[in-house]
Amino acid sequence: MTQNPGSDVMVAPKKELLRGMALALAVAGVILTIAVLPAESGIDPTGAGEALGLTALHVAAPKTVPGAVPAAAAPLAAAKSSTVSAPGEQRGLTIASKQAAPYRSDVRAVTLAPGRGVEVKTHLAKGATLVFSWRTANGELLNHDFHGEPVNAKGDEFESFIEENGVSQSNGALIAPFTGVHGWYWLNKTAAPVTLTLRASGFYTDIFKK
Repeated sequence: MTQNPGSDVMVAPKKELLRGMALALAVAGVILTIAVLPAESGIDPTGAGEALGLTALHVAAPKTVPGAVPAAAAPLAAAKSSTVSAPGEQRGLTIASKQAAPYRSDVRAVTLAPGRGVEVKTHLAKGATLVFSWRTANGELLNHDFHGEPVNAKGDEFESFIEENGVSQSNGALIAPFTGVHGWYWLNKTAAPVTLTLRASGFYTDIFKK
């Protein structure tokens, strides 16, 4: 470092300036490789981005296509963190969503022939809520499968949420993990007809026997 005659301003030699610039560029390159690329583009050549949890930011970020028209409003669940919890409990994930479909409530009587099965379904958008309760008329026992199928499902592409054998009633709730058809299947393995009453409510668009 040198000082110009008659001046209080210190002037760094050209070699020191170049060294400082090179160091700054090197630091910027490290930050770009370790932090920016994994978070913004999902590129993680060193593996440090994954270790620091930065690649997850790229996965979670919404993908947009220039000029694309947003899809029609659909209920999407929003997860939020909080420290609030009840005494003696470990806090669970908060899932809340604004619903696009209007709230509705339905009661259906369903009769199953001996040895036969019946399905009743609803259409739910991703994040929409469905609450239900059903009971057989005289305590008869049925096999029950509460499940869902995504839009344009192929073959056996479905997910069972509640499976029960030999039950006369069931209660449950679902926040749909995907847009599609969600509902119930009952199997009557007895030699006599069985009638059940289904009560459903939530933000589904329709309910129908399949």
